[in-house]
Amino acid sequence: MDSFNKTNLQNIKEIFEEKAGVSLRSKHRRHSFIMTIAVVAVMVCCLTMTAFAISLFSSLEGDDLVISATYEGNGIVLVQIENRSDKNLSFQQELKLMLWSTSEEIVPVSNNIVFSGNEVDAHAKGIITIDISKAYDIAMLEQPLVDDYYYFILTNNNFAFGQDWMCPVDFAEAIMTPREDPTPITPMEADSALIAKIMEELKPYFESYTTNRTEGRELSAQYLSLCQQLLDQIDGKIVPSVSPMELTIIDDNTDVVFDPSVPSDMQLQLTGLHRRTTDGYDKIIGASEGESALVLSAYLPQRKGDIDGGVDVPLLYVFIYERNAIQSLQDYVFIRGQLMTFEQMEQYKIYEDGKYICYDASGLFYSDLRRYVESMVSQRSDVYFDEEVWERVQNIYNYYKENLGTLLGYRDVSRSDISVKEDQGNSYEEMPTTSRNPEEFQTEMCLDNPNNPVAEQNYSVGEPNWND
Repeated sequence: MDSFNKTNLQNIKEIFEEKAGVSLRSKHRRHSFIMTIAVVAVMVCCLTMTAFAISLFSSLEGDDLVISATYEGNGIVLVQIENRSDKNLSFQQELKLMLWSTSEEIVPVSNNIVFSGNEVDAHAKGIITIDISKAYDIAMLEQPLVDDYYYFILTNNNFAFGQDWMCPVDFAEAIMTPREDPTPITPMEADSALIAKIMEELKPYFESYTTNRTEGRELSAQYLSLCQQLLDQIDGKIVPSVSPMELTIIDDNTDVVFDPSVPSDMQLQLTGLHRRTTDGYDKIIGASEGESALVLSAYLPQRKGDIDGGVDVPLLYVFIYERNAIQSLQDYVFIRGQLMTFEQMEQYKIYEDGKYICYDASGLFYSDLRRYVESMVSQRSDVYFDEEVWERVQNIYNYYKENLGTLLGYRDVSRSDISVKEDQGNSYEEMPTTSRNPEEFQTEMCLDNPNNPVAEQNYSVGEPNWND
């Protein structure tokens, strides 16, 4: 206690008197011992409450909690919970109901939400019954949604800190718009039955998954060998994709905001650009090892509140072809086990000039962005993913999906400076074609600062704001 001066002790004494309603003032010095004991008690109490709060509200890892919901009708929802963590879980008896497509909260008509049970012990399963019949317009909720769904956000501390949990809930069967997957168009001289046979024989490669590098290389070698055998039987011409080093994505938009919790001058550093021969699942994207795509990725943090360039999720796959290599719209491209003609690829075209034609073929890699990103995240144990991170990914995807064609431009590969295209018809002719080692451009620098690469950054940007 000698380390406390009189001012410290007086302040603590006044706090205790205010909280406890007990006066410690005395004219007799013999009471100083009692005052000292009281001060110690206050300090112990504060430390105990702090430890209790940390224990109660500390976050769970994303895979420590499995949560799902079943709608029973009449506003009654059963929430099934599997708590795989070492912590007892206690939900607060309040929730938010959100609409997926807009991330907006459904405004309740009252706060009369009734919980039956809200605690689940460590390593245990439990069911929480939630009655929202008097809090929401149930008739409206039970109307089928089109390509959309609702979800709850459950909390353990008024959505302030701790951890919130998402739980999808279907009040009616959603109306899902059938996705029209592109069907390969077969040239007149080609055997359509053979095309279908080739695609069917290659399908198992994309349905297999291994974490063993040696086994993965063997599978890829077998796949490439099978590709060669099967494609040799095709009567039409197959045009390979190319990776011209002078054609890249050039973006210096300082106004774009992908994540409002990240400083404005670091927004473009949340993205990455690579030339890749494999997709996000490490599957070969072409018919040979030499074929690659220009891939725009979103970087995901490794911890809550961090910007971490160590985990990238490929979002957009741009395939580039030399114009003079295409003799007919019935010539083929081969992308991720699928044969398509240039006639069909027309729907994916985002840019062309006198030398190259570019296609955004992302739709051939996945059909649902959310499921695809979650699948990518599930392969990694070092990724933090929540609704704020998902919103960042959506913003990056939407921005580049809309603007990618106008951002493609030429650079002088013999120098470090970049020249944006002005005339799509002949700008490439003004650029030197000095060759460089392709490995030097394995990672593009046009969305990055070469003096401060994303992969070496780890910035704290604060806690996500769930109330926005």
